[in-house]
Amino acid sequence: MEKDLEYIELFEIYKDLLTEKQRELFSSHYLYDLSLSEIAEEEGGSRQSVYDAVKKVKKKLSEYENSLKIREKNNLLKALSEKTKDGETARAIREIIER
Repeated sequence: MEKDLEYIELFEIYKDLLTEKQRELFSSHYLYDLSLSEIAEEEGGSRQSVYDAVKKVKKKLSEYENSLKIREKNNLLKALSEKTKDGETARAIREIIER
């Protein structure tokens, strides 16, 4: 479950780097909670092909994060914004994260 949340976070960051089909399959399974069989039926494919495609998306998301480290940097910025005593600086940091 925790790993699923990690992939959902990565998806929110890197979804624009995926193809439309990859975004559809991943969001159907992880965001709309459809089973692989339900997605396969909807797509006219097999459960195995959907599984393979979703697995490939997860691998890509991990590769993007390993290279770009946007999630890691956002987490560091969030921690910094929580530690700072200056409210204006904290707000500025949160605005940067949300862009």
